[in-house]
Amino acid sequence: MSNRISDADIDAILREFSEQLEQEAKAAASPSPQRKAENAPAAPESSPHRENRSGSHPEQTRERPSLPEKPREREAVRKTPPVSRTSSQPVREAAPVRAARPAFSFGCLILILISLFALTWALVNIHPGTGTATASSTENRLDLVGKLDVFMNNAASDALENVAYIKKIYTIPESDLVAPKPDPTKFGSTTDPMVVQSIVDSAAELLDGQTLVWNPDIVLMEGTEIQYYYDETILVIAWKEAINNSACTFSEVKIAHGSQLRRALADNTYGSSVQMYPTQMAENANAVIAINGDFYGHRPFGITVYQRQLYRFNPKTLETCFFTASGDMLFTHAGELTDEESVKKLVADNDITFSVSFGPILVENGQLKTTDSYLVGEIDTQYSRAAIGQVDKLHYLLMSINEEGAYQRRVPMNVAAEYIYSKGVVNAYALDGGQTATIVMQGKTVNRPDWGNERLMTDIIYFATALPGEEASS
Repeated sequence: MSNRISDADIDAILREFSEQLEQEAKAAASPSPQRKAENAPAAPESSPHRENRSGSHPEQTRERPSLPEKPREREAVRKTPPVSRTSSQPVREAAPVRAARPAFSFGCLILILISLFALTWALVNIHPGTGTATASSTENRLDLVGKLDVFMNNAASDALENVAYIKKIYTIPESDLVAPKPDPTKFGSTTDPMVVQSIVDSAAELLDGQTLVWNPDIVLMEGTEIQYYYDETILVIAWKEAINNSACTFSEVKIAHGSQLRRALADNTYGSSVQMYPTQMAENANAVIAINGDFYGHRPFGITVYQRQLYRFNPKTLETCFFTASGDMLFTHAGELTDEESVKKLVADNDITFSVSFGPILVENGQLKTTDSYLVGEIDTQYSRAAIGQVDKLHYLLMSINEEGAYQRRVPMNVAAEYIYSKGVVNAYALDGGQTATIVMQGKTVNRPDWGNERLMTDIIYFATALPGEEASS
């Protein structure tokens, strides 16, 4: 018989611990009459009333003590007045009043028990490196571990909400092909930069001190608006600028957790012959904003990792961009990885979830890169461009360059690199361009793709809210 704990067992145990945690926290915040009686001095049996606790001992009136670094001992102990007893009644000396304890100590005890349970469960159920599990079962176990971490944090946040602030963690399981649905009321558009600035001010906790690329002084391309979306897990601001007669579309994204940066494939299957419009793929995945990927189904080059699995190994000609579970961009150069085992080690060592192979690298570690020759991308011609860059931790910038209205200048690859570098990214990578270069938000293209029409393609990179649907609308 297997000693493996099932998913249903885990869910039941988590519910039981959650209920127990809430009950213990409430009990700790409001001591029962029996507990109060144990802490009080013995009173005369013949006394017709209880001593007024708010009289001579004001320090005992606080039902919930504050949170000092160390609980202070009571400075005084009440003495029990003389008691008249019969010979059959044993006389007991008054017990000293117990020192006050923080009201959350019981909650902390339960959290410790939950942590011990989670550690025991992980040791029994997670066996990295055995090589016997399928990709899907490995992902499911990783999801369960992640759920335990998030559960413990959020359970503590709920239980101690009146005592201490613990920020909730929202994540999207890697195995989920569809992200939580964004709240349609959180989308907006405006020509007034002060409206956007008020949204930015509201997102101070999410930004965590980081400075945005967007600012109220940016000169918008004539006749365009600023589009935005904000909830407590994601901020998106999209706008257009005219740079040297080029129509440049930018979208800045700040997320709360690396699981919100994702890749979607047409038909949700690697190697499928199905192609879809990017607006369709974005809608199916519940993307807040999306950009085209590398169009992996159109060419056989590069290294392709999807859902942590290596699907394509042809590294000699292209530079590859890897995305980690923590949301960072990592690069490898053409020919740097010599065999499949080196790729698998890179994936394992860096917690990589997926990759794209187009390129070239435009900015690396804050340095502008130039490219004289490259296999794909028509780098020396006037061409529509798409790129993704990382500004800071969990902070990104998407860019496309297309013809639009009076702005008809498309650019060579090195000029596109200069444009995104000027925005302050520390890393940036070119995605498939031409008619493929597309940014999608709220079911529509933000930029104007070539000839005004979307192109059927095989993949997108997208950002999603991690806020569950029932909380997104509350």
